[in-house]
Amino acid sequence: MLDLDPHLLRAFLTVAEIGTVNGAASKLHRTQAAVSMQIRKLEDLVGVALFSRSSKGLELTAQGQIMTAYAREIVSLSDEVAQRLTGKLIEGRVRLGVVEDFAATRLIDILREFRDKNPKVEIDILVEPNRRLANMFEAGELDLVVCDITCVNRKPLLIWTEYLLWIVRSDFVVDGSRPLPLIIFHDDCPWHVQMIATLAQRNIKWKTACVASTLVAMATAVRVGIGIGPMISATIPDGCRALDRSTDLPGPVRIEIGFYSQAEVSEGARHLAEFIARHSSVTAG
Repeated sequence: MLDLDPHLLRAFLTVAEIGTVNGAASKLHRTQAAVSMQIRKLEDLVGVALFSRSSKGLELTAQGQIMTAYAREIVSLSDEVAQRLTGKLIEGRVRLGVVEDFAATRLIDILREFRDKNPKVEIDILVEPNRRLANMFEAGELDLVVCDITCVNRKPLLIWTEYLLWIVRSDFVVDGSRPLPLIIFHDDCPWHVQMIATLAQRNIKWKTACVASTLVAMATAVRVGIGIGPMISATIPDGCRALDRSTDLPGPVRIEIGFYSQAEVSEGARHLAEFIARHSSVTAG
């Protein structure tokens, strides 16, 4: 039987998050040698290598990726037991930035459950475009952020893979003899380039029918019938549908949304980050 020490697991998760032992040691306020020893001890205990070295630093092995989910669960449960026994509730304020598409879908249930269990943690939720969120995060104005991975130059805790589908009003008829009327994001949106590339791959002629600055604007333009707009499946408005996946029509656009945390955060922010990670169906970053 394995006796997995939460202290070893915390060191493992921190190294996995940051990608270097030195960076993890700084965050954990321990020496590099101490953290290296914890990782070696954990690997000896489980009998497999959890990390491999690359030009980017330490990368999780396949076994390390499996261990990550269990480690988060064990560490979180350990914290929860301590809180229940002592009667101590985590307090503090967390600044969470979220791209609009996720604020309206994936995170609602997770944040509701977190709030129910941690009523003393105050959460400021800022909804902004991807690049704006990334800039705020880099400036230290956000503790946690959820945005497109191309906008943040650091390793995400987690990655969600989504697909932008091409959405139209249910009675909208595509006229193949004319350029597709597209509802597009501003050109500073990271998804704009991917959308145009998808159209170019199939030599599809198109024109700009409308420029939308927000998810609400995109949904409104689609529902009005102005044209065809890219949206993830969870945000398709009532009375609208996704275009068939025909070779004559644009294909889905793959996007990756990352979940990031500052290296130094409050107890409440750390607890929220671990809670989101534990309750999300995601790929580890």
